[in-house]
Formats: sequence, structure tokens, C-alpha cells
Amino acid sequence: MAEKDVVTDVDSARSRPHCESESASDWMLLAAARRLRGSSDDAVLFRGTAGALLVQLGGAGLGLVVHLLIARLLGATAYGTYALALTWIGLLAVPALLGQDVAVVRNLPGYIQRQAWAHARGLLRGTALMVAAASLVLAAGGVAVVYFLVGSQETILWNSLLAGFLLLPVLTQLQLSGAVHRALKRAASSGVFNNVLRPIFLLGAVLGLAVVLGDRLTAPVALLANCAAALLSLLLSVWFLARVWPASARDVHPTYEVRAWSILGGQLLLLSLMAIARNRLDVLVLGGLGGAGDVGPYYAAVQVSGIALYGLDAVNTILAPMIAERYGAQDVSGLQAIVRKAARWAFATSLLVGVAFALGGKAVLGLFGDGFVRAYSSLLIMLAGYCVSATFGEVGFILSMTRYQKQAAYIMCTGVVVNLVLSVILVPRFGMLGAATATALSIIVWRAIALVFVLQRMQLNPTIIGRA
Repeated sequence: MAEKDVVTDVDSARSRPHCESESASDWMLLAAARRLRGSSDDAVLFRGTAGALLVQLGGAGLGLVVHLLIARLLGATAYGTYALALTWIGLLAVPALLGQDVAVVRNLPGYIQRQAWAHARGLLRGTALMVAAASLVLAAGGVAVVYFLVGSQETILWNSLLAGFLLLPVLTQLQLSGAVHRALKRAASSGVFNNVLRPIFLLGAVLGLAVVLGDRLTAPVALLANCAAALLSLLLSVWFLARVWPASARDVHPTYEVRAWSILGGQLLLLSLMAIARNRLDVLVLGGLGGAGDVGPYYAAVQVSGIALYGLDAVNTILAPMIAERYGAQDVSGLQAIVRKAARWAFATSLLVGVAFALGGKAVLGLFGDGFVRAYSSLLIMLAGYCVSATFGEVGFILSMTRYQKQAAYIMCTGVVVNLVLSVILVPRFGMLGAATATALSIIVWRAIALVFVLQRMQLNPTIIGRA
């Protein structure tokens, strides 16, 4: 939307009779006009990145504290069961979302720009129903599959997976709600509810359960506490969105474009499946070929090393809708400028965090308990892989937020295959070191291929090298 149009909307809003229900939307329009008058892409990108980074780093710290507490209360073996259950639920959450979390970020800004409020409301309601149905079906199917493969005799594992399946529909709605925040360019609030409030609620629940149950605290109980924390966070997120949604758009009759959303969502789902397979494959292969005893320490190293990616994730939170807007407006120079600056900020943050954890990684892993420090070498390998890949820029989002989501999925599929092949070869011989090496190399490989595609096909240079 042009600045003049936004200012006109503000003036007309201010000329209407004031009522309490419209004050929030009028304030939003006025704030948007001020941002357009006095803010550049640099300022928007910086504020969004800074806000998202603070939320993600705060969430990472809280999440680390929660994992430390649960690991110490459960012990390495039971924590490994807890980690396996969470890994499976994280894996199932991707197909359950049907690609609609990314599709919302693609579609909602366009609806708002055109003031197509009926389509916007239909998008929010329709995607929530689609994701809820898919989550329930997958949860029911998961229960049946686990019962057939594991049986209820394996009490701890069975109960842990059952508790995880209860978490699935709540978690997917929470992630979808975060995507709506993100589409509205509310970079900080997009992660507050899942990354900050949820760990806070979980921490309080686990501490309370530890006082009441003591040594009787088990992995299934910890997963049920996780489910309760996610549900409370979801309710708060929905309440917040209801308050900031424009008053003029609340009572319109929703219009559904299910076919268009499904087609786009299906394409983006393939991309998301490749991403989650790449991110979780090492843990699953290690659990299958290396034994559950290695999963706990390695999962702790994964959690710690993942903080190095938070700079990249923070940039992407505000960068994704900006890419979609610039590409839709055919603003090649503007797109080039923002992806270059975003790459530099992401790399600087990843390098800073990586060096910090490389120096203090043993101490951090030691906080998890006995036996966790042996994952330090795996931590270093993953940190190195993340820092190298960050120099390429955010090639994945450049492809998925334009018209190249299919190509992005194919390229990422190459990374998954590389990860799987290397994991199968290296894990039986080197254990955790093999899993970490396979993960680091696969990330570098697929992002390098994507970089070549962006350079040649889109004529963009998203790396940290060159003029901004």
C-alpha cells in the first residue's frame, strides 16, 4: 500500500465518530503511517530483527533452563525418551500444519494491502480448521501405529508418546498463531508466546511437579506439563490477536479460497517436510543406530548449537514478508539491499554465539548432568556448520517467499538425502560425531546449491560479500 493511501485511511479514520472498539485499529493505522513517513527498510529490518532476536535469545535461555532442569530430574536415559517423543511430535507437526503456517505469511500481507478483509478473516479461520483436522487425524494415526509397533508393554515409551500426541494439536495451533503475528510484521510477538511464555509456564509446572512428585517425576508427566504450557500460551496468543485485529475487519463475512490455499500450502508443505527431516534426521538415526544412551547428550548439544541459528531466525521473522512484498513489487534493487544486510546481521550473530558456546560449551553441557560433556565435540562440529552456512545468506526464504518454492523443496531434498546417507555411514562407526558431521555437511551442501540457483536464476547475491 502506498504511503498516500495509508495516510488517507488514517485521516478518514480520525474523521469518523470515535468509539472504543475502533481505537486499536485507528492507532494501528496511524502508527503504520508514521512508520512509512519516517522509516526506511533498514529501520524496519533492524527493529524487527532486534525484537525477534531478543525474544528468541530470551526463549533460548529459558528453553535451556527448562531442558537442564528436566534432564537433571529425569536422568540421561529418561531424558532421552523425553527428547525422542518431542522429536517425533516436532516431526509430525510439519505435515499437520499442511504448509499453512508459511502460506499465511505469503497470503495475509497481500489481503491486508488490498483491504480484502473477508479473505483475510477466511484465511485465519479456514487454515485453523484445516490444521486442527490434520493434527487430530495424525495424532489418532500415531497412537495406532505406536501401539502396533511398540505395544503398551513398554510403559514409559508408550505413555511418553501418548502424551506427545496430546501435545500435537495444541502445538500446531500455537505455531499457526505465531505465523499470523509474523504476517502482520509483529516480529517480536510472533515468538513471545511459543518461545518465551511457553517455557516459563513449563518451568513453573515442572518445578511444581518436582516438589510434589520428587523422584517419581517421569518423561510422560513432563510431556503432559509441556502440553498444558502450550495450551495456556495458545489462549494468550489468540486473545492478543483478537485485540489488535482491526475493528472494521471483525464482523465481515469470511471468504474462503480453500483450493488456492491448499495448492500453495501443499507446495510449501513439501519444503517444510524437507526442512524438518533435515533438522530431526540426525536424532532419529542416532536413536535407531546408535542407541538411546547417546540421544540425550546429543540432543542437549543440538539444543545448545541451535542458539547459533537464532540470529538467522530473527532476521527471517521480519525478512520473509519483506521479501514477498519486494518481489511482488518487482523491486529488485530493494530486494538485493535487504537480503544482503540481513545476511550480514545473521552471520555476525551466529558467529558471536558460536564462539561463545565454543569457549563455554563444556561448562554448559555439564549443567545438564553426568555424561553430557561427551557431546562437546559434536557441538563444535554443528556450530562450525551453522556459521559457514550463514555466510550464504537466507537462500531458503528467498526461494520460498517468491515463486520458487518447488525448487527450494527439491534443493532441500538433496540436503536430506546427503544427511541420511552420511548418517547411515558415519553413525554406526562414530556415534554422535558421525551424526553431527552428517548434519553440518548436509546443511552446507543444500544451502550452497540454493545459493547457486539464486545467483544464476534470480540475479541476486544474498551472501555477506559485496556492496549492500
